Amino acid sequence: MITSGERIRELRIHRKKSQQELANELGYKTYTTISKWEADKALPPANDLKKLALYFEVSTDYLLGLKESPTYFITEDVHNTAKINIIGTLNVNYQDKILSPSEKESIPQIEVPQYVLEEDPDKYFVTEVRTDSFNRRINSGDNVVVLDATKAENLHLDSGSILIIKMEDNYRILLFKKTDSMIYLEPFSHLNGFETLTYSKEQFEQVEVIGKIVYVFRKFD
Repeated sequence: MITSGERIRELRIHRKKSQQELANELGYKTYTTISKWEADKALPPANDLKKLALYFEVSTDYLLGLKESPTYFITEDVHNTAKINIIGTLNVNYQDKILSPSEKESIPQIEVPQYVLEEDPDKYFVTEVRTDSFNRRINSGDNVVVLDATKAENLHLDSGSILIIKMEDNYRILLFKKTDSMIYLEPFSHLNGFETLTYSKEQFEQVEVIGKIVYVFRKFD
């Protein structure tokens, strides 16, 4: 499992910042503290951990290595955005549907950080999640940015990806994990009775994947 220090270093490099530049952002005079964090010689204190989460636009759980997927959370300062269509509400674990653009006369849009998009913006949509069963990673009322499985050339599925799956008349949000030969879809909610689903790679090709969640619109408290 990746360490907290490795994760901070990875995010810093992704932002093309030096250790000194990150130190300046956090109010430190030298890069020594950042160097200790990245070498796993020390952990960021709670206040700095929140600053890092806001700066890198990720959750504190992701920084600490408690979650595998870098699902991003909106902050107050986001640059280089792309406009994505908002196309309805997703009622999870109930019979419902995601509205398609053709079912609305006027399609509202929302701005999403460009760097979280792996493909062209027109291959994504935004939908509001409605459920009473989620944990703090996705709450009822959150807007999620989804890479549309019907439009994407590649969903870029790695262990830790968060998928919207249609099963019969219900939608589920499940955590994707894989080995060399098997695919696992783990429950993402607190509802009792939901078990991990296991597929061979051939069987998984028959699963109706709506898309992959790449971004969550929720402000830190």
